[in-house]
Amino acid sequence: MKRQYLNLMGTFVLSVGLLGCGGLNAVERQPAMQKALDALLVAETALMNASHDKGGHRAEALRLVRKAIKQTRKGIRYDNHH
Repeated sequence: MKRQYLNLMGTFVLSVGLLGCGGLNAVERQPAMQKALDALLVAETALMNASHDKGGHRAEALRLVRKAIKQTRKGIRYDNHH
C-alpha cells in the first residue's frame, strides 16, 4: 500500500515537474485534455502495481491506457500547433 502511494505521488510530481518545463501553455489552452492525461498516468501506475494474476486483462488494460496516453499527448500537440 505504501509503495503504491509513493508510486502515485511520484507520477504526480513528475506530471507537475513536466508542466514547469514548458508544458504550462498546454494546460492553459487545454485543461480538459491535461486533466485526462493526468488521470491516465495515475491509472498506468496503478495497473503497473496491480498483481499479475488477472488472466491477461491487467496487461491488456495497461496496453490500452498507454495507447490512450500516446493519443492524448498527440491530440494536445496537434491542437497546440493548429
